[in-house]
Amino acid sequence: MASSYVLDTHACVFALVAPGKLGARARKALQSVESGQGEAWVPAAVIAEVVLLRELGRIEIGLAQLKTAMEGAPGLRFLALDLQQLDEFASLGAIRDPFDRLIAGACRALGAKLVTRDRSLEDLGLIQTVW
Repeated sequence: MASSYVLDTHACVFALVAPGKLGARARKALQSVESGQGEAWVPAAVIAEVVLLRELGRIEIGLAQLKTAMEGAPGLRFLALDLQQLDEFASLGAIRDPFDRLIAGACRALGAKLVTRDRSLEDLGLIQTVW
């Protein structure tokens, strides 16, 4: 069975514009996706967070650049928000950040690992992470 991954916001930005900033395990996971041995998802919450971070001046990539970069990375798939993810979101009250909570909900709904350098979600015992 192929591995399934969900990209956290910083991992998505790094994967598309600065892959050298990814951790070794994250790079290996995304290489497996590129070779067809896995799948990687970019949740709607990640796209929304990229837009907000751009508006705040915290990152340079915006929605247009993100869309163009994703078109050039066919292994990355957009994951629309659905009720299954929101069911998981509702059960994750221990996560205070709404974007982290939505992203963790996506992971749980898909049974996927989260590509992130943030170990706090794994430390809560809610999902597995790769970095």
